[in-house]
Amino acid sequence: MKTYKKGAIIENIEIAPSIWKMRVDVHLESKPGQFFMFRTPSFRNEPLLSRPFGVCDDNNHELTFLYQVVGAGTEIMAHLTPGHEVQLLGPLGNGFRIDHAADKKIAVIAGGIGIAPLLSLVKNLPNKCDFYAGYTFDPYFVDEFRPYANEVITTSYQNDGVFITDVIDLSDYDIIYACGPNPMLKVIHDMAGDAEVQVSMEAHMACGIGACLGCTVESIDGEFLRVCKDGPVFDSREVFS
Repeated sequence: MKTYKKGAIIENIEIAPSIWKMRVDVHLESKPGQFFMFRTPSFRNEPLLSRPFGVCDDNNHELTFLYQVVGAGTEIMAHLTPGHEVQLLGPLGNGFRIDHAADKKIAVIAGGIGIAPLLSLVKNLPNKCDFYAGYTFDPYFVDEFRPYANEVITTSYQNDGVFITDVIDLSDYDIIYACGPNPMLKVIHDMAGDAEVQVSMEAHMACGIGACLGCTVESIDGEFLRVCKDGPVFDSREVFS
């Protein structure tokens, strides 16, 4: 049975407005698309309850997480400094399936903070992909993808009024990997034609291990799937009709 493991923050910096990158010294390994439950026992006498974060990068006994400050919990995270003790449970969930991707034409698509788990993915793909990232405001965390992509294309809805799905011909790809808001994932599924689409779903999680049923999504068959246990990565045909 998995238990929480202690680690120490190496770096915690703001890389764009309300977007933070945290590096943690901890000896845990993961597969692209998996996630960890993150907590810290105390901060100014206020504990940070467990919450899920996809792995951005996994390198040399370091885990990197990208997160957006949107509430009290992530506000606490943004104030954590190097050396602070954190606790991680994982890796959890099912990640992206990449063992059949050799010699396939691949698109990787991010929507906003959905970019977070995709760097680990592109670094582990058997061949280079085309990378697309759509933002509401200015792009961030894009240069890290360039060594692993044939091309990198971004959009900013505030600046140009264009969504990332407006600039992609998805019929040109064999496999599409995507992470972002669920409505964006549905659009990608609808546009993909015969391409295989793997989507990393977003959901609120309390336990991360499938016990609380707080993160269920409905399958096309009317069954309830647990994002933490059955996902977070699904074949889009499982969850979108």
